Amino acid sequence: MRRSGDKGIDVPIGFSAGGMHCGAKRKRKDLSLIFSVKGCTSAALFTRNTVKAAPLVRGMAQMKAGNRLRAVVVNSGNANCMTGERGLKDAEKMANVTAEALGVPPGEVFVSSTGIIGQYMDMGPILSGIRTLSGNISPNGFESAADGIMTTDGFRKMSSRKFRVNGREITMTGIAKGAGMIKPDMATTLVFVITDAAISRGALAKALSLSTERSFNSITVDGDMSTNDTALIMANGMACNPRISLSSGSFEKFTSELGALMLELAAMVVRDGEGAGKFIEVRVKGARKDAEAKKAAETVADSLLVKCAASGEDPNWGRIASSVGASGVRFDPGKMTIKLDGVAFFRKGKPVLRAKRLESPVFKGKDILIEVDLASGKGSSVFYSCDITTKYIDLNSFYTT
Repeated sequence: MRRSGDKGIDVPIGFSAGGMHCGAKRKRKDLSLIFSVKGCTSAALFTRNTVKAAPLVRGMAQMKAGNRLRAVVVNSGNANCMTGERGLKDAEKMANVTAEALGVPPGEVFVSSTGIIGQYMDMGPILSGIRTLSGNISPNGFESAADGIMTTDGFRKMSSRKFRVNGREITMTGIAKGAGMIKPDMATTLVFVITDAAISRGALAKALSLSTERSFNSITVDGDMSTNDTALIMANGMACNPRISLSSGSFEKFTSELGALMLELAAMVVRDGEGAGKFIEVRVKGARKDAEAKKAAETVADSLLVKCAASGEDPNWGRIASSVGASGVRFDPGKMTIKLDGVAFFRKGKPVLRAKRLESPVFKGKDILIEVDLASGKGSSVFYSCDITTKYIDLNSFYTT
């Protein structure tokens, strides 16, 4: 397995990519392209925000129609959202120019955008860039593609895995972007996963849904949901493995590998949270149901007071107790246990230690662990978050200017 920034990232058979600075942004790469030599079985998930960007409207229609895909083109710097009919036409132009440059039908091109909401696209540099980039993609271009989808990201996010299914080696690679406006129900991000596995559309969609629930639907940075969230997976079948279906024994293996890859990418997004200095893992167990455990964990992970305590290295477990109580989950506070970085501060209704910020070793490291046992059942869940700092305010107080 190779992670973000590794030059030896594994690439599935038949895929190539590239990224460039076309001029849509003042600096940094702002255009990316992924291409498969064969048509791909595809599945996607999109934001649950009522306000959806133009590329998502187009992409959702493609997924509903069951389109096989060959290419993904992504611009950063402009979300192409709240741009009306013009925005829809601009997304279609991106698809048409990409299709013409690659020699494929426009319906096989998936379009994605990320950046500022409410501004019309400057199509000149984007369309010119697509024509240039289409002639400069290669299997070695995925790092550039990962760079081209970034906005406020501090580093590129990549991961790949190799595994075997019925004796055939399968490769799976993913790139992602995201650092701010991160909230569950598709965390604010773009995620593109490619694989050479042969798999049915139903199995691919199910695997993506299960994997997203445990990864990008289990992270938060600031509790804000975006308009452009997209997770897309493309499988071209060139590994020539026996076709994976929902009923085949290899489905669980494929889903496990996809889930691990997506969790790795999601964790990178949290670690790169705008201005973040600490990575927070919230584990809740003992809930009546897994769904209730997840609700409690999310409420703790999303709490600004908990985030501030983590930033200030203050083991203020009372804020955690309050957040769990505010989650709406039913439990008996007299049975609850709270641990911070493995140290019990509250056990079965009674304080164990008096929290002293300067004297306690808790919350001093870059990685923070919060554990809550509700002692009400067997439900459990894990959520991932980060602290909040003044840098987050600095970054977002003048984002459009």
